[in-house]
Amino acid sequence: MEKLFLLAGTFFLISLLFSMIGMGGGIVYVPILLFAGYSMKFAPGISLILIMSTSLAALFHFHKNKKIDWKLALVIDPPTDIMAFVGGYFANLVPEAILQGLLAAILLLAGTLMIKNKKPAAAYIRPTKPWYWNRHFNGIDYSVNLPLVLTATASIGVLAGMLGITGGIIKLPIMVLLCGVPMDIAVATSTVMVAITAFSGVLGHALQGNVDWHTGLTLALAAIIGGLIGSRISLNTDKSRLKRIFGVVILLIALQIIYKLIT
Repeated sequence: MEKLFLLAGTFFLISLLFSMIGMGGGIVYVPILLFAGYSMKFAPGISLILIMSTSLAALFHFHKNKKIDWKLALVIDPPTDIMAFVGGYFANLVPEAILQGLLAAILLLAGTLMIKNKKPAAAYIRPTKPWYWNRHFNGIDYSVNLPLVLTATASIGVLAGMLGITGGIIKLPIMVLLCGVPMDIAVATSTVMVAITAFSGVLGHALQGNVDWHTGLTLALAAIIGGLIGSRISLNTDKSRLKRIFGVVILLIALQIIYKLIT
Protein backbone atom coordinates (compact mmCIF):
# COMPACT_ATOMS: atom_id res chain seq x y z
CA MET A 1 0.00 0.00 0.00
CA GLU A 2 2.89 2.34 0.80
CA LYS A 3 4.33 1.79 -2.69
CA LEU A 4 0.95 2.59 -4.24
CA PHE A 5 0.70 5.89 -2.35
CA LEU A 6 4.24 6.80 -3.40
CA LEU A 7 3.44 5.99 -7.03
CA ALA A 8 0.21 8.02 -6.83
CA GLY A 9 2.20 11.05 -5.66
CA THR A 10 4.75 10.50 -8.42
CA PHE A 11 2.12 10.29 -11.16
CA PHE A 12 0.30 13.30 -9.73
CA LEU A 13 3.53 15.32 -10.04
CA ILE A 14 4.29 14.03 -13.55
CA SER A 15 0.80 14.86 -14.79
CA LEU A 16 0.98 18.28 -13.13
CA LEU A 17 4.30 19.18 -14.75
CA PHE A 18 3.61 17.77 -18.22
CA SER A 19 0.18 19.39 -18.41
CA MET A 20 1.86 22.77 -17.92
CA ILE A 21 3.41 22.39 -21.38
CA GLY A 22 0.29 20.95 -22.99
CA MET A 23 1.33 17.30 -22.84
CA GLY A 24 0.42 14.13 -21.00
CA GLY A 25 3.03 12.18 -19.08
CA GLY A 26 2.21 8.86 -20.70
CA ILE A 27 5.65 8.47 -22.24
CA VAL A 28 7.22 8.00 -18.78
CA TYR A 29 4.50 5.94 -17.05
CA VAL A 30 5.87 2.52 -18.04
CA PRO A 31 9.52 3.32 -17.20
CA ILE A 32 8.48 4.49 -13.73
CA LEU A 33 6.37 1.38 -13.19
CA LEU A 34 9.34 -0.76 -14.26
CA PHE A 35 11.61 1.06 -11.81
CA ALA A 36 8.94 0.46 -9.11
CA GLY A 37 9.17 -3.29 -9.66
CA TYR A 38 6.33 -4.03 -12.09
CA SER A 39 7.10 -6.30 -15.03
CA MET A 40 6.36 -5.67 -18.71
CA LYS A 41 3.45 -8.09 -18.26
CA PHE A 42 1.45 -5.65 -16.10
CA ALA A 43 3.10 -2.21 -16.52
CA PRO A 44 1.65 -1.50 -20.01
CA GLY A 45 -1.94 -2.25 -18.91
CA ILE A 46 -1.66 0.06 -15.90
CA SER A 47 -0.09 2.78 -18.05
CA LEU A 48 -2.84 2.56 -20.67
CA ILE A 49 -5.52 3.02 -17.98
CA LEU A 50 -3.77 6.23 -16.89
CA ILE A 51 -3.40 7.47 -20.46
CA MET A 52 -7.05 6.76 -21.27
CA SER A 53 -8.28 8.48 -18.11
CA THR A 54 -6.15 11.62 -18.40
CA SER A 55 -6.92 11.98 -22.12
CA LEU A 56 -10.66 11.79 -21.49
CA ALA A 57 -10.33 14.44 -18.78
CA ALA A 58 -8.50 16.79 -21.18
CA LEU A 59 -10.94 16.02 -24.00
CA PHE A 60 -13.75 18.08 -22.50
CA HIS A 61 -11.54 21.19 -22.33
CA PHE A 62 -10.46 20.89 -25.97
CA HIS A 63 -13.98 20.18 -27.21
CA LYS A 64 -15.34 23.21 -25.35
CA ASN A 65 -12.79 25.42 -27.12
CA LYS A 66 -13.55 23.85 -30.53
CA LYS A 67 -9.99 22.75 -31.15
CA ILE A 68 -10.66 19.12 -32.13
CA ASP A 69 -10.78 18.21 -35.82
CA TRP A 70 -13.14 15.27 -35.36
CA LYS A 71 -13.15 14.32 -39.05
CA LEU A 72 -9.36 14.12 -39.09
CA ALA A 73 -9.39 11.93 -35.98
CA LEU A 74 -12.10 9.63 -37.37
CA VAL A 75 -10.17 9.10 -40.63
CA ILE A 76 -6.58 8.57 -39.45
CA ASP A 77 -7.14 6.98 -36.03
CA PRO A 78 -8.93 3.62 -36.74
CA PRO A 79 -5.73 1.84 -37.92
CA THR A 80 -4.05 2.92 -34.68
CA ASP A 81 -6.90 1.57 -32.54
CA ILE A 82 -7.11 -1.77 -34.35
CA MET A 83 -3.36 -2.31 -34.13
CA ALA A 84 -3.25 -1.17 -30.48
CA PHE A 85 -5.65 -4.02 -29.65
CA VAL A 86 -3.44 -6.42 -31.63
CA GLY A 87 -0.31 -5.14 -29.87
CA GLY A 88 -1.90 -5.43 -26.44
CA TYR A 89 -3.30 -8.91 -27.09
CA PHE A 90 -0.07 -10.39 -28.45
CA ALA A 91 2.38 -8.58 -26.14
CA ASN A 92 2.81 -11.82 -24.15
CA LEU A 93 4.48 -13.44 -27.15
CA VAL A 94 7.35 -10.94 -27.21
CA PRO A 95 10.26 -11.45 -24.77
CA GLU A 96 10.43 -8.79 -22.06
CA ALA A 97 13.97 -7.75 -23.04
CA ILE A 98 12.77 -6.94 -26.58
CA LEU A 99 9.80 -4.97 -25.22
CA GLN A 100 12.08 -2.94 -22.97
CA GLY A 101 14.47 -2.35 -25.89
CA LEU A 102 11.60 -1.06 -28.04
CA LEU A 103 10.48 1.16 -25.17
CA ALA A 104 13.98 2.61 -24.84
CA ALA A 105 14.06 3.34 -28.59
CA ILE A 106 10.70 5.16 -28.42
CA LEU A 107 11.91 7.17 -25.42
CA LEU A 108 15.06 8.20 -27.30
CA LEU A 109 12.92 9.39 -30.22
CA ALA A 110 10.45 11.19 -27.95
CA GLY A 111 13.20 12.92 -25.96
CA THR A 112 14.91 14.07 -29.14
CA LEU A 113 11.65 15.48 -30.55
CA MET A 114 11.05 17.40 -27.30
CA ILE A 115 14.55 18.91 -27.29
CA LYS A 116 14.68 19.80 -30.98
CA ASN A 117 13.52 23.31 -31.89
CA LYS A 118 10.68 23.53 -34.39
CA LYS A 119 11.35 25.08 -37.79
CA PRO A 120 9.05 27.86 -39.00
CA ALA A 121 6.08 26.51 -40.93
CA ALA A 122 6.38 26.71 -44.70
CA ALA A 123 3.74 28.45 -46.80
CA TYR A 124 0.81 26.13 -47.50
CA ILE A 125 0.59 24.74 -51.04
CA ARG A 126 -2.56 22.74 -51.79
CA PRO A 127 -1.55 19.30 -53.19
CA THR A 128 -3.44 18.07 -56.24
CA LYS A 129 -2.52 14.38 -56.11
CA PRO A 130 -5.53 12.07 -55.50
CA TRP A 131 -4.11 10.40 -52.38
CA TYR A 132 -4.01 13.72 -50.53
CA TRP A 133 -7.00 14.73 -48.42
CA ASN A 134 -7.25 18.51 -48.33
CA ARG A 135 -8.82 19.81 -45.11
CA HIS A 136 -10.23 23.21 -44.16
CA PHE A 137 -10.86 23.55 -40.43
CA ASN A 138 -11.21 26.65 -38.24
CA GLY A 139 -10.19 28.81 -41.17
CA ILE A 140 -6.95 26.88 -41.74
CA ASP A 141 -5.96 24.66 -44.69
CA TYR A 142 -3.82 21.55 -44.42
CA SER A 143 -3.39 18.29 -46.33
CA VAL A 144 -3.12 14.63 -45.31
CA ASN A 145 -1.06 12.15 -47.32
CA LEU A 146 -3.44 9.26 -46.55
CA PRO A 147 -1.25 6.23 -47.48
CA LEU A 148 1.73 7.60 -45.55
CA VAL A 149 -0.19 8.79 -42.50
CA LEU A 150 -2.41 5.68 -42.19
CA THR A 151 0.64 3.40 -42.40
CA ALA A 152 2.43 5.46 -39.75
CA THR A 153 -0.54 5.53 -37.38
CA ALA A 154 -1.05 1.76 -37.70
CA SER A 155 2.60 1.21 -36.76
CA ILE A 156 2.22 3.55 -33.80
CA GLY A 157 -0.81 1.56 -32.67
CA VAL A 158 1.13 -1.69 -32.43
CA LEU A 159 3.79 -0.06 -30.26
CA ALA A 160 1.27 1.87 -28.15
CA GLY A 161 -0.76 -1.24 -27.34
CA MET A 162 2.24 -3.50 -26.79
CA LEU A 163 4.35 -1.11 -24.70
CA GLY A 164 1.61 0.82 -22.91
CA ILE A 165 2.86 4.20 -24.11
CA THR A 166 1.07 7.20 -25.49
CA GLY A 167 1.29 7.49 -29.26
CA GLY A 168 0.59 11.20 -29.05
CA ILE A 169 4.19 12.29 -28.85
CA ILE A 170 4.77 10.60 -32.23
CA LYS A 171 1.38 11.51 -33.74
CA LEU A 172 1.97 15.19 -33.04
CA PRO A 173 5.05 15.42 -35.34
CA ILE A 174 3.17 13.40 -37.98
CA MET A 175 0.23 15.83 -37.97
CA VAL A 176 2.36 18.97 -37.68
CA LEU A 177 5.26 18.08 -39.99
CA LEU A 178 3.61 15.76 -42.53
CA CYS A 179 0.12 17.31 -42.66
CA GLY A 180 0.71 20.94 -41.71
CA VAL A 181 -1.86 20.84 -38.88
CA PRO A 182 -1.44 23.80 -36.46
CA MET A 183 -0.01 22.77 -33.08
CA ASP A 184 -3.08 23.65 -30.99
CA ILE A 185 -5.41 21.64 -33.26
CA ALA A 186 -2.89 18.78 -33.46
CA VAL A 187 -2.63 18.56 -29.64
CA ALA A 188 -6.42 18.55 -29.20
CA THR A 189 -7.04 16.04 -32.00
CA SER A 190 -4.22 13.82 -30.75
CA THR A 191 -5.89 13.73 -27.32
CA VAL A 192 -8.99 12.13 -28.84
CA MET A 193 -6.94 9.56 -30.71
CA VAL A 194 -4.75 8.75 -27.72
CA ALA A 195 -7.81 8.08 -25.53
CA ILE A 196 -9.31 5.64 -28.04
CA THR A 197 -5.97 3.97 -28.74
CA ALA A 198 -5.37 3.49 -25.01
CA PHE A 199 -8.82 1.90 -24.61
CA SER A 200 -8.05 -0.55 -27.44
CA GLY A 201 -4.72 -1.43 -25.88
CA VAL A 202 -6.26 -1.94 -22.43
CA LEU A 203 -8.87 -4.25 -23.96
CA GLY A 204 -6.19 -6.37 -25.58
CA HIS A 205 -4.23 -6.69 -22.32
CA ALA A 206 -7.43 -7.34 -20.32
CA LEU A 207 -8.40 -10.29 -22.50
CA GLN A 208 -5.05 -11.84 -21.59
CA GLY A 209 -5.61 -11.11 -17.86
CA ASN A 210 -2.70 -8.65 -17.71
CA VAL A 211 -4.43 -5.59 -16.23
CA ASP A 212 -4.14 -4.60 -12.55
CA TRP A 213 -7.35 -2.58 -12.35
CA HIS A 214 -6.98 -1.51 -8.71
CA THR A 215 -3.52 -0.04 -9.22
CA GLY A 216 -4.41 1.45 -12.60
CA LEU A 217 -7.58 3.24 -11.45
CA THR A 218 -5.93 4.52 -8.24
CA LEU A 219 -3.00 6.00 -10.14
CA ALA A 220 -5.34 7.32 -12.84
CA LEU A 221 -7.24 9.36 -10.24
CA ALA A 222 -4.00 10.93 -9.03
CA ALA A 223 -2.89 11.69 -12.61
CA ILE A 224 -6.25 13.26 -13.53
CA ILE A 225 -6.13 15.58 -10.50
CA GLY A 226 -2.57 16.58 -11.32
CA GLY A 227 -3.45 17.25 -14.95
CA LEU A 228 -6.47 19.38 -14.09
CA ILE A 229 -4.44 21.49 -11.65
CA GLY A 230 -1.44 21.82 -13.94
CA SER A 231 -3.51 22.92 -16.93
CA ARG A 232 -4.87 25.83 -14.90
CA ILE A 233 -1.61 27.04 -13.41
CA SER A 234 -0.15 30.17 -14.98
CA LEU A 235 3.59 29.73 -15.34
CA ASN A 236 6.24 32.40 -15.72
CA THR A 237 8.65 29.68 -16.84
CA ASP A 238 9.57 29.54 -20.52
CA LYS A 239 7.52 26.56 -21.76
CA SER A 240 9.91 25.74 -24.59
CA ARG A 241 12.77 25.60 -22.10
CA LEU A 242 10.76 23.43 -19.72
CA LYS A 243 9.91 21.11 -22.60
CA ARG A 244 13.59 20.71 -23.44
CA ILE A 245 14.36 19.91 -19.80
CA PHE A 246 11.74 17.15 -19.81
CA GLY A 247 13.21 15.91 -23.07
CA VAL A 248 16.59 15.49 -21.39
CA VAL A 249 14.94 13.63 -18.50
CA ILE A 250 13.27 11.24 -20.95
CA LEU A 251 16.60 10.60 -22.67
CA LEU A 252 18.19 9.80 -19.31
CA ILE A 253 15.38 7.35 -18.54
CA ALA A 254 15.95 5.67 -21.91
CA LEU A 255 19.67 5.35 -21.21
CA GLN A 256 18.93 3.87 -17.78
CA ILE A 257 16.72 1.19 -19.36
CA ILE A 258 19.41 0.42 -21.95
CA TYR A 259 22.04 0.20 -19.20
CA LYS A 260 19.92 -2.30 -17.24
CA LEU A 261 19.43 -4.39 -20.40
CA ILE A 262 23.13 -4.68 -21.22
CA THR A 263 24.44 -5.23 -17.68
